Amino acid sequence: MINIGKLYLNLSIKYKIFILFYLLIVVLCLTLGYYSYQTSSKEIINKVSTTNLGIIKEVDNNIVMLQKNIADWVTVFSLASEVQSQLQSNLGTSNELETTLYSGSSASMMNQMLLTRNFDYLALYGKGPAPLFQVSTDDSSGANQFIHIQESPIYRKTEELNGASYWFPLTDDNNVFIQNNRNEKIGMSRIVRNVSDGSTIGFIFVGINQNTIRNLYLKNLHDQDHGIVILDQTGYPLLKAGKDFFSSNNPDLSFTATRQQSESGSMIINSNGEKLLLSYSGINENGWSILYAVPLASLTHELDSIKVFVIVLILACLLLSIPFMFILTSILTAPLRQLLLSMKRFQNGHFDERVDIKYRDEIGELSRGYNSMVANIKALIDDAYVLQLKEKEAELKALQSQINPHFLYNMLDTIFWEAEAAGQSRISEMIVNLSRLFRLSLNRGKSFTNVKKEKELIELYLSLQQMRFKDLLEYRVDIADEIEPYVILKLILQPFIENALIHGIERKRGGGIVSVSGSLQGDTLRFVIEDNGPGMDAATIQRILAEPADSDVYTGQETSGYAIQNVNARLRHYYKEGYQLNYESELGQGTRVEIIVPAIPDTQEEPRV
Repeated sequence: MINIGKLYLNLSIKYKIFILFYLLIVVLCLTLGYYSYQTSSKEIINKVSTTNLGIIKEVDNNIVMLQKNIADWVTVFSLASEVQSQLQSNLGTSNELETTLYSGSSASMMNQMLLTRNFDYLALYGKGPAPLFQVSTDDSSGANQFIHIQESPIYRKTEELNGASYWFPLTDDNNVFIQNNRNEKIGMSRIVRNVSDGSTIGFIFVGINQNTIRNLYLKNLHDQDHGIVILDQTGYPLLKAGKDFFSSNNPDLSFTATRQQSESGSMIINSNGEKLLLSYSGINENGWSILYAVPLASLTHELDSIKVFVIVLILACLLLSIPFMFILTSILTAPLRQLLLSMKRFQNGHFDERVDIKYRDEIGELSRGYNSMVANIKALIDDAYVLQLKEKEAELKALQSQINPHFLYNMLDTIFWEAEAAGQSRISEMIVNLSRLFRLSLNRGKSFTNVKKEKELIELYLSLQQMRFKDLLEYRVDIADEIEPYVILKLILQPFIENALIHGIERKRGGGIVSVSGSLQGDTLRFVIEDNGPGMDAATIQRILAEPADSDVYTGQETSGYAIQNVNARLRHYYKEGYQLNYESELGQGTRVEIIVPAIPDTQEEPRV
């Protein structure tokens, strides 16, 4: 898994600043957009809540008016002389009372009932089993026997109210009044008292169809997106209209069972996976309360266009801020880039490097410190390093004056002709090879040579060693022709071949084989030196490759290990981390050395690596 923190820290300062500021802009834009949307949503919800509470108040007034109208009519009806006479005497039939009501002084009251249609069913009971009076406007029929009504909880509750109205939902479970009920109803019951002595002389039941309430008192207040529920004093739904949202199992509606008389307000609930804005009223004088629900999505629908506009605006701002941020970060990091380029030039040997200082900020102070530092380093180089180089150069020139290459070549040439004159062709060959070997080794004082010359050098060296060892040495040089034009550090193969001869061939009874190969692999050159000698243990390999201390002065007779340490140091100096030197050897198994260096074309005398 990618470490995002580490990846960010490895970026340039320009991209760090860009990403940091861009993320900050994104967070600010998203925060402001979210805050604006939420604030607008809350404002709309608050306003709709206020409107819904007004609707609930209107519904409550209508329901209270309904209850009052029915209660008042029932009071007038039960106090009518015709009704009181029939109930007190408990004589006569339903037809007789009906005729008396519609033809006597109570005719206007009965006509009002027919005209207003406040209720849909009425039954008046005396002491007998059948009702003294019954009327139905919705084809409901079959009034039940009064003895069955007296056994019901509704009758007992009605008696407890002592003449007050008892309202209840008429369901299949509690319907003891109508055998053939055609519509869902809300019922109201009341006992009828004697106006003379207050004794109970009758019982009256009134049924109001729920559709009557919806059409007369809730008209235009509900639809498929707006729901109304009227609850009785126990929290049971008396009536539902419009959107069906009420469920007694919904925990968000549990407050309806513990609500207080004066409570009213709004809240957001979940119903069937949908969020609703629920407004509720307090309990009215008859124990009823009203719930009014609207889908929250319908309220914030108009905000969706605003939300899309805000999102598009934020995206546009973010896109437009990209070039601005790139320009800004480029301006901020330009002094650092100049300082970095100057440091790289200084590393490449330009010791007179300086940076221009334009400002007095932290980067300006850093640039002043850098200028002071490189000036001090240059002074130290001038005072110490250059002086040491001049001393070494003087020593080298003195040594070269003692051993003049031209003198050496001339003497070897003289010996060659003497050997030719004496008929010593083997000696002549050795002298020619040795002379050529010296010329290749000196390489006009250059540190680099091409692979072709290095190949010729090791062939000459091995041929001389074969003359020395005679039949004890076999060698193979298999360096591909395609890599001959490439440039390598001179004398990096010969010390390993020498080490193979000293530690391998000389110590092996019966002689041995040394092979040298070279090939191009990608953008690197790979050389392998192998022998079939007695091999070395790990401690010997570690000693050969160990880097000597700067103060060490080698005085031993055996120079192969020291030469290999020298080659390793030269490879590290010139190629830095771009080379590999691998040793593989086991006692009795021979030794294998692998050298991998960068493949540098022969385009310049002293290549930079």
